[in-house]
Amino acid sequence: MLKIIIGLISVMLANMLLGVTLAKLKQEFKKEKLLSGLVKYLGIVLGVLLMYLTGYLNPDIVVANINGIKVNLMAGIEVLFISGIVYYGVQDLIKLKNLLGLSNDITPIDEGRG
Repeated sequence: MLKIIIGLISVMLANMLLGVTLAKLKQEFKKEKLLSGLVKYLGIVLGVLLMYLTGYLNPDIVVANINGIKVNLMAGIEVLFISGIVYYGVQDLIKLKNLLGLSNDITPIDEGRG
């Protein structure tokens, strides 16, 4: 689980850094957007740590139904964070492609077509 949390935080930070780099190269950098992103990511990181602690301390409490499956907090976090890694991972690849000036076609993988 710790690897998933670190992974999500890493792809989110990579997304922000690649976005800042692209914006600077295009001369579209906005300090307000960067600060907004930092607040968003900081809030997510702190929220994640608190949710992880709660789930660790209370593993037997079922808290949600995700795609028809009842999950406790830890399982719910894992499902959503893996989804977040996929989402931000694709965004990172697209930004990196643009930074490198490549013409590769990058599209997300559909759930049903894995």
